[in-house]
Amino acid sequence: MAAPLNLLCLPYAGGNASVYREWSARMPGWVNVIPLHMPGRGVRQRMAPVHEWKALLDLLVDDVRTDLGRPFAIFGHSMGALIGVELAYELRDRYRVSPVWFGASACIAPSRREREDKWLDCPADELFEEIKSLNGTADELLGNPELMALVTPMLRADFHLCGTHHYRKRLPLQCPMLVLGGTRDEDVVKDRDNLLAWSEETSGPVSVEMLEADHFFINTHRSWVIDKVSSSLERDSLLRPISRSNPQEKKCAAM
Repeated sequence: MAAPLNLLCLPYAGGNASVYREWSARMPGWVNVIPLHMPGRGVRQRMAPVHEWKALLDLLVDDVRTDLGRPFAIFGHSMGALIGVELAYELRDRYRVSPVWFGASACIAPSRREREDKWLDCPADELFEEIKSLNGTADELLGNPELMALVTPMLRADFHLCGTHHYRKRLPLQCPMLVLGGTRDEDVVKDRDNLLAWSEETSGPVSVEMLEADHFFINTHRSWVIDKVSSSLERDSLLRPISRSNPQEKKCAAM
């Protein structure tokens, strides 16, 4: 029986914690799924969207402080993977704890990203075209002016976060990593190195898994994603508490 594990889960741009609503029932009993709540949606609907990295990481670090007493892993889809890796580094820097496993799904690796700082003030039509191109929003929703007026500030903030992520070369994490991608997710897989470069973020083993799907396969192929994450957690990590010592001395054990 594996030791208990907290799995911190982060949604894609415009998404909320409900993306992971089925995960708890599908994961092994020793995995405690903890969806993290983003500003401007779900239980934080009344909070203004956050478009600055420091403010967002301060908020999320405060959210998970009480969950660091047992081993933890991090999974994120699209924007969630980018936030997830920054959260991992932030927790290592502040509390000298690191994830025992990391999952990046449908996301260009940090070192391969191109800067786009237009999203906070670009024309609405340009924003909506970008959303439509990802094939994750129904046409009837995009054609609903009242709904789009509600979600546009959140989407602008999320896209701005992704577009203004500042890559820094840091001491890599030391845990196993699972990278998931969809073969029809053109922006992400147009260059295979966009996914392979996630290996720069860890010194541990990296596994890349692909499926025939577009960007939002976390919704359209939910069972496949959950099965891949579950089996990777069981196969790749010995779930044991991580020493609160110098981050350079910590090691993630792999089976």
